[in-house]
Amino acid sequence: MVSRRVTPLLFIFALSGCATAKLIGDPAFTPEDPRIARNVVIEPLFELAELQTSTRTEYATLGTGYGNPGLGFGAGFGTTGPSTVAITRQVSEKPFFAKPATLVELQHRAMAQVQVRRPSWRVTSTSGAQLLKGPVTVVRTIIEGNETIASDRTLKNLAFGFGLIIWPLQLFNINPVEETIRVYGLVERFNLDATSLQQRLVKYPSQPDFAVNLANVPPLRREFGLDVTYAEGLLADERPRPNLLIDGFVDRLATAIIALVEEQP
Repeated sequence: MVSRRVTPLLFIFALSGCATAKLIGDPAFTPEDPRIARNVVIEPLFELAELQTSTRTEYATLGTGYGNPGLGFGAGFGTTGPSTVAITRQVSEKPFFAKPATLVELQHRAMAQVQVRRPSWRVTSTSGAQLLKGPVTVVRTIIEGNETIASDRTLKNLAFGFGLIIWPLQLFNINPVEETIRVYGLVERFNLDATSLQQRLVKYPSQPDFAVNLANVPPLRREFGLDVTYAEGLLADERPRPNLLIDGFVDRLATAIIALVEEQP
């Protein structure tokens, strides 16, 4: 029987343990807009990330079978109900920030964030290049991978498991899980005339919009390792997390793009 003293603690854990992900830390700092008009084209993002192998567990429901489940497999007569089994398999795939759907979303949100922080600029994707005149700055972003560099999830999973038997261990889980994801890559800046840019547009089947043939155009290149830290309840629904990670990374990527465009050569 759970005592009255224990019940409030379990209630607090139930609330905190199911809390969906939220970003931790201050937003990236962006200097005030100097109000210099610019044409800025943000290309669809590229990726050069290596495949990562991970273990994925999926669940399948099997149909009815014969036998009496109370007597063991195959014993007795009649049918048993459907059962759920776990199937574990090895999967090789691109890291989250290098997946095609993520790259598309990153470009859209990055353009929006850069435009909000620099209203004096004309920010567009390559599909809007035909409408530009005069000098243009093209920004290319390449994602090289991402990894978890800090996490207390494993420790809290252990505490939760043992806490089912030794309840005071659940006090350790009142605070949510905290994890930091670091995204690696680089941003490049190319200065072109609008007419030259329009002549360099190319369409790749794998890209949602035009890319730019930037051969023989010297870039200004900066590497980055941008961190996104979030908190999440141990038992929380994981589905909101990807959208939150994209928002956290775009906040920092937009700042990096602005700094690169405004950097003096």
